[in-house]
Amino acid sequence: MEILLAQHVSHDGGGSLVLSIIALVGMIIPFFILAGVCWVFWKAKKREEAEQRRASAWPNAHSS
Repeated sequence: MEILLAQHVSHDGGGSLVLSIIALVGMIIPFFILAGVCWVFWKAKKREEAEQRRASAWPNAHSS
């Protein structure tokens, strides 16, 4: 049946597990990196919005 489906059949199983773990880690790590980058930009945006709110609450504060 494996010949009909043109699949490689490995009976040792060790290399397949290692390859699967490497592929899984290779797919998960970029998501954590992307989440970290998004978090940094989100925090920067929140700081900017807070600064704008403080500045708009007292528009004449700089001149007094």
